[in-house]
Amino acid sequence: MKKKKKKPIILIYILVLIALYLIIYVVPKVTGVLEPTYNVSYGEMKISDTTTGYLVRNEKVYVSQQGGEPNYYVKDGTLMRRNTTVMEVNGGSDGEIRTKYQGVLDRLGSKAVETSDFTVKNGGVVCYYADGYEGKLTPKNMKKKKQTFFQGLSQDNVVELKRKQINAGEPVFKIVDRTNWYIVCYVDKTHKSRYPVGKEVSVEFEDKTVKATVYARKTEGEFCRVILSTDHFYSKYGQIRVAENIKLVTYENRGLLIENKSIVKEKGQVGVYEKDKLGNVFFVPIKVIKSDGEMSLVYDTRFYDSKGNEQLTVEIYDVVLRNPKNKE
Repeated sequence: MKKKKKKPIILIYILVLIALYLIIYVVPKVTGVLEPTYNVSYGEMKISDTTTGYLVRNEKVYVSQQGGEPNYYVKDGTLMRRNTTVMEVNGGSDGEIRTKYQGVLDRLGSKAVETSDFTVKNGGVVCYYADGYEGKLTPKNMKKKKQTFFQGLSQDNVVELKRKQINAGEPVFKIVDRTNWYIVCYVDKTHKSRYPVGKEVSVEFEDKTVKATVYARKTEGEFCRVILSTDHFYSKYGQIRVAENIKLVTYENRGLLIENKSIVKEKGQVGVYEKDKLGNVFFVPIKVIKSDGEMSLVYDTRFYDSKGNEQLTVEIYDVVLRNPKNKE
């Protein structure tokens, strides 16, 4: 009976040892919570906002005056000169306008361009997609639209126009201005300072990064509306109305990274506390290049202060106190 009682005690003892091992050796390495110091290292600082982008363009949707079988001369994304022909329609068709295109036409209203010869009145890029907002949302009126209007837009409304059979009165293609297009975004208003007018921003779509410039910004409730302007070519720019989860990168650089909670100020000088191999702790001045709120990108080896004096500073692999308030 005594031997049987010892088995649970031994099991508990083993479990306690495992728990202590995890607490002492594993948890600190995973979380860093119990680590009082860390080594300075190189890394990338990328400041960005993930948001939804609403694309705005100068564009005209052409509607066929006749039905029949289409013969397309040019591919989607082709740059066309004015008075050149995009396609032709052969034969005939007495069919009614199909439901999928009726919604586009209803939104277009009088903004649709009727055509029987399928020639381009003004030059631009051919696109075989439309949603009907081509006349409702333009570069001229985008600043007047509220956030509720943009939230009502949906990529599901975008319809492909290229097909094997066309009925009279249906949209067949559109022409998009190649010289400039816009992206309307909403970000947290506390990030408004990231978007001064004229600043260059990298817009990361799911398949391409486009360089753009801040065209306008305005606080709207809890958000800041940012309008970006670009002339960079993006093959999908004519077919996308709503781009979800795009990333607006306002800063990107590599260098030495310091945790913000390590940074203190001593006698007016910003710096960190380092520990040498003998365990001595001493203050080292730093100069912050950029901060994202959690980490700071700092000068490496040396920098010059406001008086032009050279200051020696942190280097890679230096040991820095994570929380200098608890320094020994």
